[in-house]
Amino acid sequence: MSSSKAQALIEAPVATVWELVGDPAHHPDWWPGVIDVKGERFDLGDEYVQVTRAMGSSATTNFLVERREDLREIKLSRQKTGTYSHWLMTEARQSHQSVVLTVGMKGLGWPEFYVPDALVPEGGFHDGQDLGSEPALDAAALVFVRYTVERYRLNQALVAWQVENEPFNRSGPNRLWVDGSFLKQEIATLKSLDRHRPVIVNAFTHFNLIVDQASDRNGFNVGELLGFDTDGAERDSLSALGKRDILGLDVYTAIGYQLLGQNHVSRADADWPDRLERLRGLAEKQGKQAWIMEAQAEPWEASYATLASPLSITPKDIAANFATLKDAGYTTILLWGSEYWLWRADHGDSRWVDTVKSVLAQEAAAPAISLPA
Repeated sequence: MSSSKAQALIEAPVATVWELVGDPAHHPDWWPGVIDVKGERFDLGDEYVQVTRAMGSSATTNFLVERREDLREIKLSRQKTGTYSHWLMTEARQSHQSVVLTVGMKGLGWPEFYVPDALVPEGGFHDGQDLGSEPALDAAALVFVRYTVERYRLNQALVAWQVENEPFNRSGPNRLWVDGSFLKQEIATLKSLDRHRPVIVNAFTHFNLIVDQASDRNGFNVGELLGFDTDGAERDSLSALGKRDILGLDVYTAIGYQLLGQNHVSRADADWPDRLERLRGLAEKQGKQAWIMEAQAEPWEASYATLASPLSITPKDIAANFATLKDAGYTTILLWGSEYWLWRADHGDSRWVDTVKSVLAQEAAAPAISLPA
């Protein structure tokens, strides 16, 4: 297998570099798009205002310094949307941790779309809208992709780029999605700057008829009602990719919901492993890979009331589902739920962390993430 590595040497003392990165007052000196920072102090717990260039005008954003360790780390949270600036890519490289970095306008975690106020049209977005059809927003998203790739492409911890998050699935409070034409523009922009790393496009995979129809951007699907394997979002994701690229699949087997004031759990159809095995085979026939980008390893509850004693999944389900995914031929499986495991451990319930540790220990002899030559 061939490989490619790159690094940059900054001939300056660590303290000098940290003065630029760790002090928000200096961010306009190097951060593309940032034109001003207003604030008197930038210590832990302080707030400040960042002014950025936004399509011919400017936009202001309030940030909170949530974590700061001199010469090492700074974590900033955007107060209105809850998004973060958290410089840990260097930390990942030093810890030999592989990173998949997501770029685009749709991110991981509810409400998934964090659109700057200056780019939201008057009246907002309508239900089920394709955000790939908003010219001003799309232009800004391409600039964001370019800036992000230029900034992190030299970091050796980065193994792949994910473009958007489940772009073909409707999600968030307004069930928004991103079309394939604009997605391909994003991929082309990324690949013009980094030709060596593969691109991932992911999809929320088959669950059951009700959930599948809710997330399908085309609405009601007669084919699935009749029992055909439609796999719309998965196949559209695959069609956007080139050879060596990666189809990402997000796999959930239990989802909570409320009906008439009562908490219930919906289970995935029994054929979910078979569908995943077929998708992996389809990707391989096209010279592409298939990874499990999100294997459910935390509860999906109908309400916070049952989060500590979940109805949807247990720690044993994590190990069982992991084994099922391995049997379906998947060699790269990423578990979703680390924040939950740590939260439960902090409250005296270490079963979740212990289960994940056990799974990882059994896979310790497995090779690290590998990419085709």
